[in-house]
Amino acid sequence: MEMNDSVLSNLRRPGTLAKPMMRSSSPDPQVSPCPSPAAPSSSPQANSTTDCGQQILQPYGDTEKVIIGAILSIITLLTVSGNCLVMISVCFVKKLRQPSNYLIVSLALADLSVAVAVMPFVIVTDLIGGQWIFGQLFCNVFIAMDVMCCTASIMTLCVISIDR
Repeated sequence: MEMNDSVLSNLRRPGTLAKPMMRSSSPDPQVSPCPSPAAPSSSPQANSTTDCGQQILQPYGDTEKVIIGAILSIITLLTVSGNCLVMISVCFVKKLRQPSNYLIVSLALADLSVAVAVMPFVIVTDLIGGQWIFGQLFCNVFIAMDVMCCTASIMTLCVISIDR
């Protein structure tokens, strides 16, 4: 299903948050056709080759991008440091060395893997406008890491809820 030029110009006007994922006539060598895991897959051209991600921060200026990037980086650093503190405290405090707390350590490790392996690349991709710049091979590896790490975190939460 192709969109005509007037629809595309209306969708790309300033003030819109997302640029539709469209098949480009001349592929950009730096943009991977690999879909981003954060991008919705309900595109009308889901079977065709698309640019990776959407134009998420298009209407924002440089100042807003710096502020958003700083906030997202702080969230990532807090996630890494908080999960490291949980693991260190359970490992070094004898009162906390109980089998039920090992599940908490497992959850902290799963969340740490999300913070280290997924969040930085999502931040960079969002700040540069939704284009994947890390190459086709790493795009596939990134999607696998994203799914694996998030599934590990969710499954650990399920086990913790059964244990309690």
